[in-house]
Amino acid sequence: MSVPTTRIDERVLTAGTTSRFALLTALALVASLSAMKNVNYTVSYWLGSEGNVLGSVGCYYAAGADPNGDPQATLLALRRPGVAQALDACQRRFEHRLPLWPVLLELALLIASVAVLYWVLPRWKGRRGKVVPLDRQIDPTGEVRRLVDELVAVAGLARPPRFVVDPAAHTPSAVVFGRWRRYTVCLHGGLLVRRVADPAGFRGVVLHELAHIRNRDVDITYATVALWRVFLAVLMPANVLIHAAYLRRDLLQYPTGGYAATNVPSAVYALCQTLFLTALVYLARADVLRTRELYADADAARWGADPRAWRHGAAAPASAGRVRRALTSFAGLWRTHPDWAQRERALVDPVRLFDVQRMPMFLAGAAAIIVADWASGSADLGQGDVPAWARLACALLGAGLATAIVGTMLWRAAVHAVLTGRRGRSGTRSGLWFGLGLMIGGMGLSRSIKQWLPERPQFMLLLLLIGVVVVWWTAQHAELWTRTWRGSTWGPVMVLGLAATWLVFGLWLSWWQSDGYAWAQGRPIVDSEGVLLLYASRYPELAQAGSGALSTVLAIGWTLGRLGTDHFVASSAQFVMWAAGALWLLPLLTCVLRRTSTVIPRSARGEHSRTGPGLPVRRIVRWGIGGGLLALCTQVMARVFLDGAVRPGPGWLPATVLFDSFGALVAITAAMVVAAWAAGNGDPAYRLLTGLVTAGLTALLGLASAFLMAAADGCLGPLNLVFTRCGWRPYEGWNHAAHIGHDVLGPCVFAVAAVLLLVPGIPRRTTPPTDAPHAVIMRRRLLVAGVWLTTLVFIPTSGLPLIKVSSATPDGMTQAQAYLPPAASPLLRSLRVLSWLRYGGQQHLNGIAEHENAFTTAANRSASHDDVVARVRPVCHDIERAVADARVYFPVPDETGQRHWTTFLDESEQAAVTCRKAIDTRSARQYHTAGEEMQKTYFSHRAVLNWTEKYVD
Repeated sequence: MSVPTTRIDERVLTAGTTSRFALLTALALVASLSAMKNVNYTVSYWLGSEGNVLGSVGCYYAAGADPNGDPQATLLALRRPGVAQALDACQRRFEHRLPLWPVLLELALLIASVAVLYWVLPRWKGRRGKVVPLDRQIDPTGEVRRLVDELVAVAGLARPPRFVVDPAAHTPSAVVFGRWRRYTVCLHGGLLVRRVADPAGFRGVVLHELAHIRNRDVDITYATVALWRVFLAVLMPANVLIHAAYLRRDLLQYPTGGYAATNVPSAVYALCQTLFLTALVYLARADVLRTRELYADADAARWGADPRAWRHGAAAPASAGRVRRALTSFAGLWRTHPDWAQRERALVDPVRLFDVQRMPMFLAGAAAIIVADWASGSADLGQGDVPAWARLACALLGAGLATAIVGTMLWRAAVHAVLTGRRGRSGTRSGLWFGLGLMIGGMGLSRSIKQWLPERPQFMLLLLLIGVVVVWWTAQHAELWTRTWRGSTWGPVMVLGLAATWLVFGLWLSWWQSDGYAWAQGRPIVDSEGVLLLYASRYPELAQAGSGALSTVLAIGWTLGRLGTDHFVASSAQFVMWAAGALWLLPLLTCVLRRTSTVIPRSARGEHSRTGPGLPVRRIVRWGIGGGLLALCTQVMARVFLDGAVRPGPGWLPATVLFDSFGALVAITAAMVVAAWAAGNGDPAYRLLTGLVTAGLTALLGLASAFLMAAADGCLGPLNLVFTRCGWRPYEGWNHAAHIGHDVLGPCVFAVAAVLLLVPGIPRRTTPPTDAPHAVIMRRRLLVAGVWLTTLVFIPTSGLPLIKVSSATPDGMTQAQAYLPPAASPLLRSLRVLSWLRYGGQQHLNGIAEHENAFTTAANRSASHDDVVARVRPVCHDIERAVADARVYFPVPDETGQRHWTTFLDESEQAAVTCRKAIDTRSARQYHTAGEEMQKTYFSHRAVLNWTEKYVD
């Protein structure tokens, strides 16, 4: 075996182990923090008062909802006026959580334990009873010392490590350990014996260990090992025992019934999630350790080690069956060291160091969604809810972690493929593994509380689709810029590309945590009746023109307007347009670059220099113009179809405008899909990028035609929809184009990418693009500049003329539609009322009654106006404030009880207001009236008490 005479630097665009170390560290930290949170919740539950058994879950019953019941009924109950705010306040008050100081103490103990173990492990391995120094007793002639000193110089280490010997180890190997700037290389006794018979093997083993020091992976390895062992020895067992205890309790005490149907799946999933995360951490750890060995082998070979030192035993037979190969491959995932055959193959062809492996992609996908979800739940360490900005930050954290890992691997693979003349990966197969990790990682997180699977498991395929599209685009974008960029380094374009990947993936991951997660749990996608009422609040006559078709159009528009946006933290449509624009504007920049250039990246110089074709500009322009004409024709057809579709009458004008906008949206989107698919057929290497750039050009031309048709409405003869007089109306045209532009340049671009993925193209032979003359390059640059300028101006200004219709609920349901669903059983009705009393209703009821009793006492003791002012008026003010606080609390989750409660609050407030006004105006008659009104509250208070006694008894 011989190593190729020319090799590509294995650390081009950073080493492959860096991202893997980041993945391992993130998974280990998330596993530890989530375990701490579960332990804290259990401890706080044990320490809580007996009256707070349900914790914050009881707030849902107090609000009239059933967290274990029908999701739609729960939504109806929670969306009544004031209920959502009262629910937040109730959860903050009654959630099981520890004080801040023990949580901080636990975190400090975790950090201290890891630090101590990181410090102790090297000392334990280098203890005196285990190893001896490499001195004259072990090396009388000093030959070994001179040899290792020579190898240290070859490795280029500024500070030589300490060398020791383990005489009891008979294996011909060595190991390196230590901590920052204090490393030790332990030579096994068998290696010293091997040196005499195989000096080349001795040299290769020592250089391999020195490579670990040179690569600076010893510290990171021992830090992650320390964190892993603390988690494995303390946090993981405690977490498993807690979940196992809950499961045992549920199975023994509640083997059947509704409680078992709810809690047994939850307990099993909680236990499985802990074990699943532990397995992920172990797989990530094993992948890091295997990869670092291959990098150390490559360094040792580059420093002159004989590759024959890695030849151990016979290679696996190539004729092994498929099942055996699959089992061997699966077993290899759990090994911390690659086998000798893998190490030998990596030296012959280092593609293993650049290739996109399946396991890291799967781990990155699972880690992204788990980190985003569990970080948002663990960021408070049991101290309450996480604010909206922190949830967005957690989503961006998970997306950033996955982008750094996946993006780096894809860019390294693209660089290696270009420099070695190989065909780059399309990214779809890697994207499937990444999307599979997202889907499996989110499966348990999206499960309804009483379900073994999510309420709508088919929506989990959206995560698979998101993962594939993101990776597919990143892989093609990396190869495109690698082949066309001629700067001194690939760093700037890589950072730019990864920023776009982070933006897009973070956008969709944030959306999944809000809308996608809720869809999988069973929440309706859209409430068409509610959306129609929302638009009718802006256009009152629209409700009279309401029809099934109009409701459908509004529902589709509402859903498209929410795709890709997190309703709670990032609901700006411009944000989606910027992310979608990055997918086609960045590849478009390569069209202005020459195919050949005198400036070549440093990593590509010499015989590795490769140039390649970029995007097919002529085909993109040709199909972009064709798509624009197709968009114009389909818009004309839509106008012809809409002529007379809306009957004259109330609401005719807004209904016609909405139908026109929807028709233009469908027409332009269809043209984008057709043009993108047709342009991408002739470009197998960059099918997605070619299609997206073509779709972007088609969208701009389609929006331009929509603007012209709306601005010239009244001059188009049979195509007129709104105006009958001819005139130029640019404001109406801009309003129309901006309204549909939010969807066309936003979600519809992502829809085009999904269609290109799901609909296969037709392969055909095409002539690769060649270097264009200077005049053609200048025309291309003008075209690209015009497209960029138009897009950059349109996106930020598209929202200026719009009148936005918004809702406090993501599916468009209005508070007027919400109501309290009837209780499914008498037990649930009693649980609602008792929870309402326990979580604040009884306190408000007794508090107002005490103030009213205090009013009677103060009034009887007041002999003058000054006494009334000093004693009675503060009590009246307290009654007003108590009534205001009670109105902020949940409405009574019972129709009869709410009627009695409302009467009591109204009478108490009226009496308090009359009292205060009477004292301020010195009106004795009004003061007497206030006393009579205060006496009436006794009867309304008694009515509330009589109603509650039915449930308390």
